[in-house]
Amino acid sequence: MRYAAVDIGTNSCRLLITEIEGEQCRTLQRTMVTTRIGEGVDRLRMISPAAMERTVRGLRVLQEHITGCQVERLRAVGTSALREAINREEFVQRVRQELNWQVEVISGEEEARLSYLGVRRGLPLYRPPLVVDLGGGSTEFMLEDPHPWNVSLPIGAVRAAETGMSDQQISEVLQPLTNRFSALSYPMVAVGGTATTLVAMQRGLKEYDSLMVHGQKLTIDQVKYWRDHLSAMPLEERRQVIGLQPERADIIVPGLRILALIMEQFGYKEMLVSESDILDGIIAQLCGN
Repeated sequence: MRYAAVDIGTNSCRLLITEIEGEQCRTLQRTMVTTRIGEGVDRLRMISPAAMERTVRGLRVLQEHITGCQVERLRAVGTSALREAINREEFVQRVRQELNWQVEVISGEEEARLSYLGVRRGLPLYRPPLVVDLGGGSTEFMLEDPHPWNVSLPIGAVRAAETGMSDQQISEVLQPLTNRFSALSYPMVAVGGTATTLVAMQRGLKEYDSLMVHGQKLTIDQVKYWRDHLSAMPLEERRQVIGLQPERADIIVPGLRILALIMEQFGYKEMLVSESDILDGIIAQLCGN
C-alpha cells in the first residue's frame, strides 16, 4: 500500500511517499517546494494573497507526484503559520476545493509528537533523544523521561528573520526550558531545514542527498562557524554557497543562531541530524505503526 504525507510549513511544503508491504517500508519520493506561506503572518496574523497563491501552486506540484505514484492514503498537515493565521480556514477550503485534500491544522504539541515518532522510526539510538524540530515559525521539543513531554515555542528561522529577533530575545524564549534538559541524559537530535542544510554545507553537497545527511553528527563549533561565516556574506554571495538552497539564503543565519543558542543553553557540544521527521511520523501513524 502506498502512503503520502504532506507538511505545509512556514517556509516550505514537503512531501514523503512510501510503499509498505508487510514489514518492508520503501521510500518512493521525498521532495519539497519553497512557498513561504508564513511570510508576514507573525506581523499581520494573516496569510497574504500572494503567499496563499504560491502555496496552492506548490501543492499542485506535489499532487502531481502523489497522483503519479498512485497513492492510496494521504494526510496533509499545516503547522505554525496556519495555526496563527486568522484566515487559515480560507486556505483550507481552497485546498479542499482545488485539490480535494483535507488539510489538518495541528497543534504544536502534535507536531512535536509526530516529529519525535519520525526520529524514533528512522534513527537507531541507544538512549531516548531530545528531538528539536526547528522550523520556520516555531521550534518543537520532545523527550520521554520516561513519560512523553513536549512543548512548542514561537521561535523559527522565518519568524526571527522577519522580526529581527536578537540573541537575547531568543534566549528569553528558551529560558523556561533551560533546567529541563540534561545533555548527559538525552542525545540531541535536530530535524528541519536549518539542520539538514547545515550538514549539506558542511559536507559540500552540490546535490542534496538524504543518505549523506541522515544520522550525521555536528558540533556546536561547526554550527557557530557557519553562523558567523554566512552572516559576514552579502545575500547574493550566500546564495552561491554549495549545499545551501538559494531560497533559504535569507533565513539560514537566523536559523543557525537559534540552533547555536539551543545547544549553548542546554549544554550540548554535539547533536545528530535526522532526515526522518514529522513526515515519517505521519506515515507511521497512517499505517498504524
